Order: sequence, then C-alpha cells, then structure tokens
Amino acid sequence: MIELGYRIVAVSPDRPTELSKTIDANELTYTLLSDSSMVGAQTLGIAERFGSIKVAAYKLNNQNIETASGQDHHLIPVPSVFIIDKSGIIRFAHTDNNHRKRIDAVEILSMAKRLVKG
Repeated sequence: MIELGYRIVAVSPDRPTELSKTIDANELTYTLLSDSSMVGAQTLGIAERFGSIKVAAYKLNNQNIETASGQDHHLIPVPSVFIIDKSGIIRFAHTDNNHRKRIDAVEILSMAKRLVKG
C-alpha cells in the first residue's frame, strides 16, 4: 500500500497498555491506535453497544471488553475499512456488523489502486 501512497492505520477499542501487548506479540507493519473511549467510532457511526448477555458471553470466552478498553461503556467498533484521501475525504467505506466477517485484503488493494488511477 505504501508504494501506492497509502498508509495503513488501525484503530482498536483497547486501551494503550493492551495495545502494547498486541504490538509486542505480533510483528505489525501498520500503525495501531487506541480509541478506548470509543469517541472516534461513535463519530464515524460505527460504534455498537453490547448488551449484558453479549458482554457475559464474551467474558466466558476470555474476551473481557471492559478490561481491554478500561471502560464500562460496552461499545465496540463495527469492523470497518475507510480509504481517506490527503484532504480528509472518505473515498471508500466498508462496514459489516458481522464481527467474524472481514473485507478481503485483495478487495481493499483493488479499490486503493482504482482510487490512485482516478
């Protein structure tokens, strides 16, 4: 993506101390930022509030969103990809409420190439 003039930035609902663990455990080739307050996700309209049953289910699977974010708002971001130009205009947006389903990297790369060509 860098050769096309793009930089990959990921935003996580985890607090910075939790992100450090992720960064240390994986050899990330992109910038990973924290939005533990979920202000950014709410601004983009991609924040989903989990009910108490879903929060409990996550805890049973060793995924404690309260511990990870350091917050008790029970918000998590809907999986999303945005391609934003240098002037801050969103040129491509993809969201999917299914947290197990992610957009294919080939599709993102294809769209990025189309946007570069204009």
